[in-house]
Amino acid sequence: MNFNTLRYVVAVAKERSFTKAAKSLYVSQPTLSQNIQALEAQLGTPLFDRKSYPIMPTYAGKLYIEFAQQVLFSESQINRKINNTISNPRMRIRIGISPSKSVLIMPELIHSILEEFPDCIISLEDGKDEHGLFAMLENNEIDVMIGSPIHNNVKYKSQFITNELLVLAVPKGFDFPGKADAPLQKGFRRIRMAQLKDLPFIILPLSTFLGETLRLLCEKEEFSPSYSIECSNVQTSYNMAKQGLGIALITELMAVKNTFRDDLDYYALQSGTPQQEIAVITNGDGIMTHPVQRFIELFKEHFLNSIN
Repeated sequence: MNFNTLRYVVAVAKERSFTKAAKSLYVSQPTLSQNIQALEAQLGTPLFDRKSYPIMPTYAGKLYIEFAQQVLFSESQINRKINNTISNPRMRIRIGISPSKSVLIMPELIHSILEEFPDCIISLEDGKDEHGLFAMLENNEIDVMIGSPIHNNVKYKSQFITNELLVLAVPKGFDFPGKADAPLQKGFRRIRMAQLKDLPFIILPLSTFLGETLRLLCEKEEFSPSYSIECSNVQTSYNMAKQGLGIALITELMAVKNTFRDDLDYYALQSGTPQQEIAVITNGDGIMTHPVQRFIELFKEHFLNSIN
């Protein structure tokens, strides 16, 4: 495969003319034509209909043009990454993660990374929601993100880590039917959502996964959650709960890593306990530096150790 020939094919498809394509690439028309003719002979089919005006690709040509564009894009990506490495010999890991998980797990994880790669620079993007992080990943502004798995295997590569439970953080002063009899399973007391229907909640927006999930859990038990506080950040809702202001739906990691067990009780549901999938997501090109690969290994190890 010759990259110049790929460029010739793409240029002809763009310019719809061998002459214009040759001028745009600063090569002679005979050189461009001969390269494409040799490729067509190798493939056994013409890529362009030379009888049409302007020149149009054949069906085989359209397939080959799409392939050529993908290869040239991949080449430009790897060249850019290699040039970045040459110009900046200090390796960099650019990580996208939610604010709550960043606070709970990243300090010790970054400490481990810097012990192994003391010259590494770590850029932490923990101020955006998942949509913003996916946009940054697509634009190569971060190398890796922690979020929900995505099933687009062309643009992204998802490595599933685990299903994380969602649990209810309930102020210890709150009383409800059956509280004393709640069974203990896997570290959490188990209750039914209906037992909490007369207590106040702290609500996240419906547009968030936790906000939507809480409403659906209440709807399933045929009641609407009573609340006086709505906030946009799960960490804020958790802090409100520990002040005794209401019940918050939080992640399992927040429950096990917290330091406020004197203020809150943590409950999972007896049936239909909600979960969220946790994955490490990278660009689909599969190109990762050794520090990024090691970060992924350590994140998986730290996260699973924290909740198990």
